[in-house]
Amino acid sequence: MSNIKVFFKNFTAGRKALVKRMGIYLASSLAVFEAANIFLEDGAVAQWCEGVSLGGVSLKSLLTNVLVYLGVGAVIALLRQSSFAHYCMNIVGTDVAIEISMSDIFSNKGEIVVPCNTTFSGRKQVIGGRSIQTQMTNRICFPKGEETPGVSNDEYFEQTVDRALQRPECQARRLPGQKELAGKQYDIYEYGTMAPVSFPVDGKQRNVILLAVAEMLEPDKPKTDGQHLMKSIDDMWEQIAQNRTREQTLVVPILGTGSAGITDKPQQTVARYILRTFADNAHRLGIRKLILSVYPQDYLDDKINLEELRCYADYLCRFPDSDFNIN
Repeated sequence: MSNIKVFFKNFTAGRKALVKRMGIYLASSLAVFEAANIFLEDGAVAQWCEGVSLGGVSLKSLLTNVLVYLGVGAVIALLRQSSFAHYCMNIVGTDVAIEISMSDIFSNKGEIVVPCNTTFSGRKQVIGGRSIQTQMTNRICFPKGEETPGVSNDEYFEQTVDRALQRPECQARRLPGQKELAGKQYDIYEYGTMAPVSFPVDGKQRNVILLAVAEMLEPDKPKTDGQHLMKSIDDMWEQIAQNRTREQTLVVPILGTGSAGITDKPQQTVARYILRTFADNAHRLGIRKLILSVYPQDYLDDKINLEELRCYADYLCRFPDSDFNIN
C-alpha cells in the first residue's frame, strides 16, 4: 500500500517534472511519426508494411496513426514519473556517485549505517520498537543449514557488538562510568563512535556500521540534538577516512530523526548535511557510492522534500567545493 501511495504522490510532488517530461516525449513521438511517414514514402516499404499484421491491424496503419505515437509517448512519460524518487549522479571529475533511494534500507546493496545509542544496547525493552536497529534485529535470520547461536536475536546482537567494541579505536572513545538500563550495566561511548559488525539480515550476511547518534536517557527514551548529531556525522567520515569501509558502497539513512527525538534540526536539513559532508570528504574516504536511504513514510508525511533534495544533490555533484582546493 505504501508503494501505491508513493507512486501517486509522485504525480503531485513532481508535477513540473512530469509536464516537462510529457512535452519531451510527445515532441519526440511527433518527430518519430514524421520520420516514419518519410520512410513509408518508399513504395516497396509501404507495401511490405501493408502485408504485416499486428493483432488484425496492418503495420502500415499503425505507423501512419499519429495517436499511436502520442499514446506511446504519454505512457513512457508516465512510467518514467514513477522513478521520480530515485536520483543518481557522479560528482563531476570523479567516479564517486551520490544516490538518493526511497525504499527499505536493507534492500540496498552495500554497507549499511544503522543509528544506535551511546551504550550500544540491543535489547528491545531498552531501544523500543520503532528504530532501524530494532527492524534489523527482528530480521536477523541465519541461512538454512547454518548453525544458529542458540540465543535470542537481542542477545546475539549484544554479543556481536561487544566483540566489535573491543577494537582499540572503539575503546579510545569509551567514557568513564556506566549506565544502567533495564537492570543491566552498559559502558558509555562518545557520540559518533562506530562499531563495524556483520549480521545475517533476512538470511543474507550484511556488513553494518553501528553509529552512536543518541543518548539513551531511559528505556525507549533516546535523545539527541543538532550539535551532537552533526558531530556524529563528522566523526563518521573521519573514522571512515582513517579505517576505510568493508564495501565501496555506503548506505546511510537520515540519521537521528526517527525515534531519537531530535527537535532542533528538521529531517531535510540533516539529509542535506549528510550529502554535503560526504561530497566535501569524498576524495579521501575510499567510497565509490553513497546511497542516502529515505524512509517512504517520511516522504508521504512531507518530512522530506525529494525534489529539493535532488536539486541539492545535483548542485553538489556539478559544483563540488573541491574545485576551490589549492593544496
